[in-house]
Amino acid sequence: MKKLRVLASLLSIGLVISGCSSASSKEEGSTKKVNKGFKAEHLHGIAYAADQNIYIATHEGMLSTEGGENWTFKGNYDFDFMGFNVMSDGTMISSGHPGKASNLPNPLGFMVSKNNGEKWEPISLLGKVDFHILSSNFSKPDFVYGVNQMDSGNYKAGIYKSTNGGEDWELLNSSGLPQDLHTIYSIVSMPDNENVLLAGTDSGILRSEDGGITWGLYDQSRLITAFGVLPDTKNLIGYSITNQGAGITTSSDEGQTWLDKGFDLGQDAVAYFGINPKDSKKIAISTFENSVFYTEDGGGDWKPLMDKGVVQ
Repeated sequence: MKKLRVLASLLSIGLVISGCSSASSKEEGSTKKVNKGFKAEHLHGIAYAADQNIYIATHEGMLSTEGGENWTFKGNYDFDFMGFNVMSDGTMISSGHPGKASNLPNPLGFMVSKNNGEKWEPISLLGKVDFHILSSNFSKPDFVYGVNQMDSGNYKAGIYKSTNGGEDWELLNSSGLPQDLHTIYSIVSMPDNENVLLAGTDSGILRSEDGGITWGLYDQSRLITAFGVLPDTKNLIGYSITNQGAGITTSSDEGQTWLDKGFDLGQDAVAYFGINPKDSKKIAISTFENSVFYTEDGGGDWKPLMDKGVVQ
């Protein structure tokens, strides 16, 4: 499995890639303008929000752009956003670490923003847990799954589940997961069944049918590095790597079969999907090497937004 071994090496490197900016920026109210050429550090999520803009979670704040125009940092937050995602009802969710200008404890626990990143509100686990992966169910967004990859005080590593929008959490007594939870790259619950989940791991696709408690190997032939849900069809979308090749792929049968859509990124791979909630043909992706692309025709034509962290 040469391709998979190359990718595994890339993924471990991708967690520590950093960069610095030589570009200038300008304060403007609750946003900070970003010029082309600005270089962001680690990218930790991407999404389309209710305002139709693309949002990118970074090591130093939340970037926003209107399809490659008018780049800004939103909200004057310099948080290190982790596990960033947008629920199907438009609510942004995230975790991570506070910036130098913040007096919040570290880590940030579970946070939400209901105004497209202008203001973030800590909801739970503040100062206790840093979720690197957060995923809410498409049809029932109050069902949220979070992956805590390392022990943090009394909060053990594992998959946590909330059924009330992140206010309360249960650590699942899961079996069948990899011993090293860093080898879980993405999880998704089925759009019409919040208790059926898939996880993309180094070993292949794992599946749970009891809400994340029991996991079994579902597809050993491929590694899915990122999952998403297409809102118009509720089909799954993922970035798949097999011995035969790699690329974006979709499934209409809960991951039993996959339809190849192309866009092989070579030794890079998709880390996160952002899908427009009103138009599934508008998709944005960020990669492990901090590049960002978007398409407005369902993947026929991909345009670059960032090249290894540099705004284009």
